[in-house]
Amino acid sequence: MYGAVMLAVLSGVGFGLIGITFRMGQSRNVIPLHISMCMGIAGCVFFGIQVNWQSFFSLPLLAVLLPVISAFGNLASMHFTKVSLSRGPLSPLWCAMNLTFLIVVIYSAFAFSETILPFQFAALVAGILCVIFASNLGNQPDTEKKGPKPERSGKDKFIYAGSLLIVLLGNSTAFVIIKDLGTRLIPGSAELTYLVEYRSSIFFLMYSSMAITCLVLVLIQKAKPNKIGDLIRLGTLAAGGSIVGMFLLGLAAALPAALIFTINGMIAILIGVIASVVAFGEKRTPAWYGTVGFGILAVILANLDKLLT
Repeated sequence: MYGAVMLAVLSGVGFGLIGITFRMGQSRNVIPLHISMCMGIAGCVFFGIQVNWQSFFSLPLLAVLLPVISAFGNLASMHFTKVSLSRGPLSPLWCAMNLTFLIVVIYSAFAFSETILPFQFAALVAGILCVIFASNLGNQPDTEKKGPKPERSGKDKFIYAGSLLIVLLGNSTAFVIIKDLGTRLIPGSAELTYLVEYRSSIFFLMYSSMAITCLVLVLIQKAKPNKIGDLIRLGTLAAGGSIVGMFLLGLAAALPAALIFTINGMIAILIGVIASVVAFGEKRTPAWYGTVGFGILAVILANLDKLLT
């Protein structure tokens, strides 16, 4: 169990790097779509090398369909990540991206009869409060601009809150699929799950689908970074974090979602929050504290029964 916890912690650190690269790319015109494309290409190469191509074209339908579906959730998440970053700071966005464990816990309860304890219901409430606080944050911090900054309108706050919700749901897609394939047994097997048997092929399909869809959108939108070097550096950093995070999380996916996915989310949130203040100069307003506080509280509540025993 302790080994699985360490896998979840290290995975969270890897995922935390992705949010940092999103923020770093803002001033360089390297948008989340660019970074996701780089993650997709790198993951496609990394896992493609490990695929057993002789059996690849005879994969079960479930092992093919679900990884491809994850790309559409990723696209929605990336698009509304860009919207959120244009209307508010990193911290609440990164909390929303890493409160995905709430969706995974609910899905696990229905699909695999994993028990949702009272503390996990309280975690759902805390997660909702996190988004509410995020929608009431003031101006987007900008350390480079001087002078008074206009207050955001009610419409902007509504769009920001809605974007955070879509990011939460879209970003949850891949994690729900990892949980499903990491828990669901192959028909006729008493212990073997889809993710254990077809790990490299599943991750290859997830990353290749991400790469293709992001590349198409980049070409359609004609989105170009200011410097190719910035794209390569940020894309490499994000890709490394994504591959490490996804691979390690996959190794522990069969264990209860309330333990593994919540620890993973907590670490990723802390990485993003610390970076937002230390590296990017975001101000710690009451709404900021509320957003971050309820985000971390949601993680703790979801896992409180494990901490008390």
